[in-house]
Amino acid sequence: MTLHNVKILKASVGTAIAAALMLTSASTFAAELTEKDFVTQPVGHGVYELAYDGQAKVLFAASAPSFDKDKTEGKIYKLDLENLTGTDVIETSRRAFATALDEDNHILYVGNTLEGSVTLIDTQTGKELAVIQLSDTSNPKEIAHTRELALDKKNHRLYVSGVVEKGIVWVVDTNKRTLIHTLTNMGEYPTGLAVDAEKNRLYVVNGRNELITVDTQSNTIASRFSIQPEKKHFFLNIALDSKNNRAFLTDPDLPNVLVVDINTGKVLHAIEVTNSLAVLYNEKRNEVYVTHRNGKLISIVDSKTYKVKNSIATEAMPNSLALSTDGNTLYASVKQDEKVAKDKPDYVIKISLDKI
Repeated sequence: MTLHNVKILKASVGTAIAAALMLTSASTFAAELTEKDFVTQPVGHGVYELAYDGQAKVLFAASAPSFDKDKTEGKIYKLDLENLTGTDVIETSRRAFATALDEDNHILYVGNTLEGSVTLIDTQTGKELAVIQLSDTSNPKEIAHTRELALDKKNHRLYVSGVVEKGIVWVVDTNKRTLIHTLTNMGEYPTGLAVDAEKNRLYVVNGRNELITVDTQSNTIASRFSIQPEKKHFFLNIALDSKNNRAFLTDPDLPNVLVVDINTGKVLHAIEVTNSLAVLYNEKRNEVYVTHRNGKLISIVDSKTYKVKNSIATEAMPNSLALSTDGNTLYASVKQDEKVAKDKPDYVIKISLDKI
């Protein structure tokens, strides 16, 4: 998942950390395109992460419509891939934020940030299959909030980051649908996750400059690097290019997307963009996609030259990204400013990459 509502983080990690998640800079480059050049569709309130299902020809959009204490339900919107019109709405017992999809087994994993849990949805019937409680709930004020989900389909594991000062990552057995291990010593406020199933590696970034590599067979730390320790990075998301041993890291409080060698921790390049949120690597087109929430911009970057090839201006704040199986279509959720969020629904944009 990308950036959740700042109110959540204020409750969990304090005002100072919440402030670090806010974007402050305007765009440093001019947009050549606008969202009017593409298909957009209003969806609903509180839309966060997306999941692309090529088999069912559906885009799932997770939603937490309200943060009122008595309105704890969530929604999963099912959108048609062609025109983004809604085809159905799946009601969930808990608010929906992060997503991870197992297309072959027709299961959508949904992160329930506030409850510290994960909900499993049958994508064919829309029914809840299970709710896996990860955080201890004995003290409601100390629930460890979930954030990102990373699915290892090959080894039947789901990894979930827990945003707490003494960072943790939960390990779920997706066959047994149960929590089997908790990775500790994940640094302060672990956020973004990426899995390399072939190499048995999990990559974790956190709020204190770190990139941590976990051996997923032994559940031990294989390497740990402090990235640009002279700066105060609160890394939020990571995109992995395992073939070239690269990771793309975003920091919503500082400009530039960092390209890091995952074997050495060395910064290979700083992509010159404004403060960034979501990041997604497309091997098929040698491109990297980045959302700039407060800049109201989506960047398309050449992953070989690290130059911005194009950018798309949005009317509201782009949040999360999803990519089609063939790598030719990009989807982004776009959130309304809090001042108008009650009156205007969040929306989704479909970007045909071949036309750019």
